[in-house]
Amino acid sequence: MNICSWAHFGEYNIKRSRIDVEADWPKIPEIAVCLACEGHECVGACPEDALAWEDWIVLDKERCNSCGKCVEACPVNGITMDPYTSLPLICDTCEGDFECVAWCPTKALERGR
Repeated sequence: MNICSWAHFGEYNIKRSRIDVEADWPKIPEIAVCLACEGHECVGACPEDALAWEDWIVLDKERCNSCGKCVEACPVNGITMDPYTSLPLICDTCEGDFECVAWCPTKALERGR
């Protein structure tokens, strides 16, 4: 998760990761991340047309009004809001580079589809 914030913001900050892990010991942790669902509900939910699908979700920061409609529309809870900018944090696969997969020390992550 730290590599995600590093790749996008140049800092290690779990609050800015696009991969969200909810851990409540002793329960099994739950991971929430954009799965690039076929319907792209977040794109359709955006009233400002700030989101687009271009092999990953692309955010137009200038158009986004931080309403959170994309968060509400996501069927897998894969979108959070950046606590510093109030913009949505949506996995963009590092524009196809999948830094999380490349840097995972245990190789627990792999590229799907």
